[in-house]
Amino acid sequence: MSRKHKKRNKPYTGEDATPTRPNIQRYQAVVRPPFAEWWHEHKRTVKLTAMVGGGAVVFIYLMYELFNLVF
Repeated sequence: MSRKHKKRNKPYTGEDATPTRPNIQRYQAVVRPPFAEWWHEHKRTVKLTAMVGGGAVVFIYLMYELFNLVF
């Protein structure tokens, strides 16, 4: 069996050995009117709903026209 190596207990020295300071990020709130705030929070849902609803309306209209042509 080989001998276990001793763990390093010597402190690192040099330029790159200094511990990095915590990165401080400052945020500033954007002031928006009520509708703009609602739109910012719900934009993705509204767009997805509009696309699905619009696609359904176009599909229903095309099926209606197809039935008119056939019958």
